Amino acid sequence: MTITISQAEAYQIERIAHSGLGREQTAKLIEAGEWSTIQDSYPKADPEMLQSQKSKLISALKDGYTISFPTFNGVRNLLHLRFGLEEDKDYVVDDKSVQSLNTDEPTAAILRTMFEPLWKVEANSGKLSIIHISKQ
Repeated sequence: MTITISQAEAYQIERIAHSGLGREQTAKLIEAGEWSTIQDSYPKADPEMLQSQKSKLISALKDGYTISFPTFNGVRNLLHLRFGLEEDKDYVVDDKSVQSLNTDEPTAAILRTMFEPLWKVEANSGKLSIIHISKQ
């Protein structure tokens, strides 16, 4: 079963993982409580959050996660943080939705896990759209 984390927790682990440590190493460092090593790579890391949510965040890094309440800006930020995707280059936004996202099926599956059920990730003409359920 996929673990549910907050948007703030997702930001934290993605920023640490993409600061040069990678997902596996980030999980190992959190597990070992190596806060200084983490902060050397990502100075804004929050050791208190990492410690208090240790097992949940390790599971999220290793097995994937669902975000409890992803906002529109959260979706856009996590597309960049996790996948390096940029607005107006890799996708466009339209009326609080993401359109024309060109990605592979494994990435689409991760996006579905992260953002559904509040956001619908669907294929449309060979590209993905991420649409809030209130817009359908």
